Amino acid sequence: MLLLAGCAASPPTTIAVPSQETRAAAAGWQEGRPWIAQHQDGVAIAARGPWDLYFLGDSITQSWGGPGRRVSAPAREVWKEEFGHLRSASLGISGDRTQHLLWRIENGALDGADPQVIVVMIGTNNLPHDNADQIARGIEAVVEAVLRHAPDAQVLLHPILPRGGQPDHPMRKKGAAVNRAIVHLEARDRLTIVDLEPHFTREDRSQVAELFRGDHLHLAIPGYRMWARTLRPHLIDLGLSPAR
Repeated sequence: MLLLAGCAASPPTTIAVPSQETRAAAAGWQEGRPWIAQHQDGVAIAARGPWDLYFLGDSITQSWGGPGRRVSAPAREVWKEEFGHLRSASLGISGDRTQHLLWRIENGALDGADPQVIVVMIGTNNLPHDNADQIARGIEAVVEAVLRHAPDAQVLLHPILPRGGQPDHPMRKKGAAVNRAIVHLEARDRLTIVDLEPHFTREDRSQVAELFRGDHLHLAIPGYRMWARTLRPHLIDLGLSPAR
C-alpha cells in the first residue's frame, strides 16, 4: 500500500513516457514523420559523440536546427555563426513536455554523446496542463537524468522563458512560479542556472517584442541571437572557445 501511495504521489511530469503527439508540419516533416522517428534521429546523433555543445528541449530548441536534423530551422544561420566552429548538436522536439524529454534521455538521447556542455530548456509545454509544483518537479527529474547520463558534462539550465506579452498573462505568472521553485537546483554539482528573462523583457517586464514571434512564445531570429549572446560567457567559462 505504501508503495502504491508513493507511485500515486508522483506527478505525470516526472514519469518518463514517449509523446503521443506528432507535430510533423511544425517540425518540417510535411509527410508526417512521427515523434518516435524524431527521437531515433536524436539517438543516432548522440552516438556520433563526443560533442562539445549539446542542446535538449522542445520546439524552441528544435528551431536551432543542428547537424542531421531535417527540420524547419529558422535559426540555422545563427547556429552556424555562433556554434558552427564547435561539435554541437540540437535535440529539440516540438511539443515535448518534461516527461517526454525525460523518456528520451532514459532511452538513448545521451548514449555515446559524452558532451562537454549541455544546455537544457524544457517546461513551457507543461504550462497549460500542470501546476507550477508539478512542472518544477518535472524539470528537476530531467536535470537529475541529465546529470546521471552525462556524468562528465557541465549543465546550463534555462528557466522557462517569459511567455505572453505582459507580466499579468496567466502563462507568464505560472512560468514565474515554476522558475522560483527550481532556483534550488543550482546547488547541484555541475549545474548552472542561466536565466534569460532579464534579456528578453523590459523594465516593466513586458516582452521585448522583436525577440519573439507573434505567438509570444517562440523566438524570432533576433531572439536566437540574444540567446546565443547570453550563453557565450558561460561557454567560455566552461572551456568552449567563442566564435571568431
